Amino acid sequence: MGKIKYLLDTNIIIYYLNGDKKAIEFIDNKLKSCAISYITYLEVLVFPYNEEEDKKIRAFLELFKIYNINREIIDIAIKTYRTKKIKMADNLIGATARLYNLTLVTRNVNDFKSIKLDILNIYED
Repeated sequence: MGKIKYLLDTNIIIYYLNGDKKAIEFIDNKLKSCAISYITYLEVLVFPYNEEEDKKIRAFLELFKIYNINREIIDIAIKTYRTKKIKMADNLIGATARLYNLTLVTRNVNDFKSIKLDILNIYED
């Protein structure tokens, strides 16, 4: 695995799985420098896939470095939540990006605007 630079938000993974060209191009070109959080892993897999789809999606998600939620991430999320009231899943993903100094790749920039993060919206021109 290369040097991790990007943390992919759940929406980018879902767009990829739905055949979105921008998401496919970004991930295919930068796969070795991308990671996800176990929050994203969970959010993607809660959809009611059939057994075959579930197996394929799990295999795809395993291509990424996957960050566990740890005490440091939780502490960042607690501090952020006390002042910003960001949805907890987004908060934990944002805290993961902050802790590891990663650029968060998302289309939902507004979900993270009150967290100090480097954000990349691959859908902006």
